[in-house]
Amino acid sequence: MAGIGIVVLLFFFYIYLPATTNHNETITVPDLVGKSFTEIDDFLTNRNLRYEVTRDSGYSADFDPEVILSQNPKGGAKVKENRKIYLTLNANVPPQVKMPNLINTDLLNARDILESNGLELGEISYVPDRRENAVIAQKYNGENVATGTLVYKGSKIDLVIADGEGVKRFATPDFLGKTLEELKFQIEASGLRLDEVNYVLNDTVPPNRVYKQLPPIGAMIRTGDLIEVWINSKKPATTNNDL
Repeated sequence: MAGIGIVVLLFFFYIYLPATTNHNETITVPDLVGKSFTEIDDFLTNRNLRYEVTRDSGYSADFDPEVILSQNPKGGAKVKENRKIYLTLNANVPPQVKMPNLINTDLLNARDILESNGLELGEISYVPDRRENAVIAQKYNGENVATGTLVYKGSKIDLVIADGEGVKRFATPDFLGKTLEELKFQIEASGLRLDEVNYVLNDTVPPNRVYKQLPPIGAMIRTGDLIEVWINSKKPATTNNDL
């Protein structure tokens, strides 16, 4: 009786049970990433596998809508027949993200910020500006886009970058001997700005004339720079030094 019992147990565990549970019979999960969802039904059914689409879809600009982005188990895994494969599809409409602030950021950092927010670097243009390699404008579809504006993930953002050179440099004009009105006219014509007007008596020039200037004559400057002058005169009771 003991011998019969051992034979029955061996038969159950090594013959009957493996036969009824498909022991050692596995299926290699196919790699479905990149395939269209409409193609996989027959593809999996013919391999005795089932599938389920997860509720949370993803998004990648590299794939068309409703293309499989990921799967679990992954392609190449060994599973038994009738195993369910969980699929994540590419969304039909990309999600929206907030536009980050790139102004005054250097180009390399701006590109990293765009990528970390799911956006792409578009066209790059350069304009004269003293800030070297700094972003001075961010654009979406040709228009300036404010920080915090919702844009579609994967959108291309164009950047306007300062060339670091600014407007071409030129020598500071000679303002000595000019009256205040002549000075204002010449400064405006030169694309400069009048900064400080100092009224100090000086006997080296006629009254009400410029006798000192900063920057000095011939110093290299750019459009928009400030000019400070000294005029041989007592300070007027009221003055207006704005151009």
